[in-house]
Amino acid sequence: MAQSVSESSSSQDNRDMLSNLPDPVLHHIMSFMPAMQAVQLCVLSKRWKTLWTTLPVLNFGFWELRNNQLNHSTLNRVKRLAEFVSMVLLLRETTSQLHTFTLDCGSEYSGYVRTGDVLRTSIRPWIRYAIKCNLRVLTIIWMDKKILLPSEVFTCPSLEYVTLGRIGTPEVINLPSLKQLHLKYSVLDQDFMSKLLCGCPVLEDLHVEGGLVEFSKITSHSLKHLKITSHDCHWKLAELSEMIINAPNLLSFHFEMCSFCQEGIMLNMPSLHEACIKFICSDELVSSLDMTKSNILCGLINVHRLKLNGYLSSACWYAEIANCRTFSNLTCLSVGSCMNFCQFNLFSSLLEHCPNLRNLSLGPDYEFRAEQIDEVARFKCEQLETVEVKFYLWDTNFHWVVKCLQEAVTELPNCRIIMTSTAD
Repeated sequence: MAQSVSESSSSQDNRDMLSNLPDPVLHHIMSFMPAMQAVQLCVLSKRWKTLWTTLPVLNFGFWELRNNQLNHSTLNRVKRLAEFVSMVLLLRETTSQLHTFTLDCGSEYSGYVRTGDVLRTSIRPWIRYAIKCNLRVLTIIWMDKKILLPSEVFTCPSLEYVTLGRIGTPEVINLPSLKQLHLKYSVLDQDFMSKLLCGCPVLEDLHVEGGLVEFSKITSHSLKHLKITSHDCHWKLAELSEMIINAPNLLSFHFEMCSFCQEGIMLNMPSLHEACIKFICSDELVSSLDMTKSNILCGLINVHRLKLNGYLSSACWYAEIANCRTFSNLTCLSVGSCMNFCQFNLFSSLLEHCPNLRNLSLGPDYEFRAEQIDEVARFKCEQLETVEVKFYLWDTNFHWVVKCLQEAVTELPNCRIIMTSTAD
């Protein structure tokens, strides 16, 4: 009897507890896997045999075949990917909803892939199938030539989160449920941007990454987060006379300025809480333009937290400070490499516009030559509590930075300087 009880207990301990979980829980676990791995689970037992056919999340990527079929040519592996995607969609349960569809042919995980016409001819029916299944999340990472997506992508009533790479301009955009949009490496003109903002009435999060920015105006009352970034500075901002962004409900703004608008950048963001501005303006560019109209900081006066980075010439800084107004709400300011400490007194002038600043972070990417500073200007931020100085372990000029800061905060007895080292 004791042996029987022991065997029963052992049998229960060895039982497949995972397979006894309900389908929604198993689907959630499988949603973190690439589609190929999720399908391969069918060999585990009868319980798993058809579970993948109702999976609401499908993640397809070139990396799946790149890692498993190293002896095949790139073209053959792409063909195998196309066959695999078609097979999975064909054998799915017809009544099953599809929440997320991802096809990654060129992200940082899969590497750059020239797919030619192999996937180009198949991708349109795949997307049409997914949209018919009440799709909510669509990600198409495409690094090859520009792809013409089916019109249903831009008129799908159920889509809420979309990431697209290298897309063409659609004739109509009507996405009533879209909340988040990430566009990568595409040519975006004013016609596209106007259609997008008019056709997406509840859009809250817009990220434009890389590509060519040819639009000059953004007007939206629904946007809460706006990010415009570039990795290669191939923007055409220098050809735009001005840029206007009117987003009264915007909470966060991330902007990489790789060029310069001759009439400046006009921002209306009264609700702005956090902003990150990265300047990438070369001396060659600014020498040919009238920098007195550089005024991006002027539009950020309501911000609470501000981060400045990149590179900005002295001419731009003088213009920015001359055009700047008071940052009444600013409590945290982080300054990276955009202002070197040869412009230390110019930096002090900027802080005069920040009466309620409490926390200031500097570095670690800065230049410093002490011989160019005759007299250190005093910081006049009476509310300033901490100044964090980040520095590299190999930085031989760091002690000069600290010395200048100690002198700058002499009239602020409640302010302390914190030093943080980094190896990278």
